[in-house]
Amino acid sequence: MDRPKLNQLEMLVAVADSGGFGRAAAQLGCTQSRVSHAITELEGALRTRLLLRSRSGCVPTDAGHRVIARARTILALADTLLEEAGARTVSGSVRIACFRSVSTHLLPRALEAVAAAYPDIRVDIDDGCEEREEVTRAVKDGRADIGVAQLPVASGLLVRPYVSDSYVVVAPASVELRAPVSWADLSGLPYIQLNCSGALAILEQCRIAGFDARPSRTLATDTSVVAMVAHGIGFSILPHLAVFPAPDGIQVLELPIPARRRFAVVSLAGAASPEPVEAVTRIILRDQVVTRSDAFRAGIVGW
Repeated sequence: MDRPKLNQLEMLVAVADSGGFGRAAAQLGCTQSRVSHAITELEGALRTRLLLRSRSGCVPTDAGHRVIARARTILALADTLLEEAGARTVSGSVRIACFRSVSTHLLPRALEAVAAAYPDIRVDIDDGCEEREEVTRAVKDGRADIGVAQLPVASGLLVRPYVSDSYVVVAPASVELRAPVSWADLSGLPYIQLNCSGALAILEQCRIAGFDARPSRTLATDTSVVAMVAHGIGFSILPHLAVFPAPDGIQVLELPIPARRRFAVVSLAGAASPEPVEAVTRIILRDQVVTRSDAFRAGIVGW
């Protein structure tokens, strides 16, 4: 029996993470037919169906979930071998653009792993991005080699799915609210709006679902919004990662509707990335690095 190949496992994981052959092909920089052929060969080698295909995308079968979990482990071990072989030879600098909450709660573990595996790689982080467009613009303008961006992103970028968090209700701790919270429960509180494209998009989803509060004020940063809420000035709707760990004076509750913010590691498409950039990207995306972060362990971020 033929053994599974590493590139087949990589494509299987990419399809599972992205939800479809086309998106996986874009992520890996190859054709959709190549991905489909590799998965078919892998299913033939393992003699079992791994993915259920439909017009809307692909979902793993029960066997597929088990194989994908093992595939992630195998790919991580393969990355470790590459890093062990090249740790003393890869050098250079890598510039990352991201949100403050990403640099605070997700990247420290990654940089720790980079320093251990590639001591000659320097990583500089621009975490002053407030808008999702600022992250992708930094990559497109050449001011950053990679960005940790909120999806969706503009065309012309290689997109590698990363993690996600939920949007949540952030209210003063002095206000009595019980989960599950409803829009009616919040009707007597002033609403504070975070003035960025991601927050405004979620606000539109909430409006469609019956949320009718009008902003009593708008602020440009999530840090300022949290400070206002902690002082009892009103409530807001923010990404969970932006209020982790929850400071004194606030309470965090699930929204009445499901709403998630999805991240991806992005770089310029159509050209091979320098070796230091690829090395840092692999480590950022590695499951073992993500799962060691405090935010993942607390259930704030997931896949």
